[in-house]
Amino acid sequence: MVSVPLPEILDLGGATRVAAQLRELRGQDVQIEAGDLQRLSGIGLEMLVAAQMQWRADGKAFSIANWSEDTIRTLTLLGADPSDLCGVS
Repeated sequence: MVSVPLPEILDLGGATRVAAQLRELRGQDVQIEAGDLQRLSGIGLEMLVAAQMQWRADGKAFSIANWSEDTIRTLTLLGADPSDLCGVS
């Protein structure tokens, strides 16, 4: 499983960079490391959900680990929950 760390800020720029990195890893099992994430935008969440859906369609593992309490609150404000994403812990 390949680990992909998220940047501190997952806005349009951060999401674009992470999406490019994930495109390179397509076909491999991936764990997203959210421990450094401090600010999450709607587009950042959308990119994570889209990646999770793609990995599921490809039959590969995709998980997100180490959500911070602040990020969990942001997810809630955006209408999501960590359990909405596959394999999230």
